[in-house]
Amino acid sequence: MRIRKNRGGFSRLSFIFIFFILVFAICKEEENLSPEQKSISQGKGLYLTNCSACHNQNPAMDGTIGPAIQGSNFELLKARIVEGTYPPGYTPKRTSRIMTRLPLTDDQIRNIEAFLNVPR
Repeated sequence: MRIRKNRGGFSRLSFIFIFFILVFAICKEEENLSPEQKSISQGKGLYLTNCSACHNQNPAMDGTIGPAIQGSNFELLKARIVEGTYPPGYTPKRTSRIMTRLPLTDDQIRNIEAFLNVPR
C-alpha cells in the first residue's frame, strides 16, 4: 500500500478561498455603480471588443483604419454600426465604406455612446 503525501492541500484551499473573495468583491463593486456608471462600463467593454481594432483603444485618437470617434452621438453611431450609412446632413471625417455592420441593440449603442462621451 502506497501512502500519499499531502501535496499543498492548505495552499489550494487558501487559493480557492481568496479567489471567491475576489469574485464576490468584484460583483459587489458592480452593484454599487450608478446606472450611468454601469452604462459607461458596459460601453467601454463593447467599444474595446467591437470598435478598438479599427478606431483605436483611445477613442480620441485616429485608429489604423477608422477615425477618432470620441463624442459621437447615438444617431451617428446607430447609422454607422447598424445601417452602414451616415445620418442625413452629416459630413464624415473620412469617406470610407469599410465600416463593418454589427448586430448591436439600441441599448448597446447607447452604452457605447455613454463611454465615448465621458469627459477625459
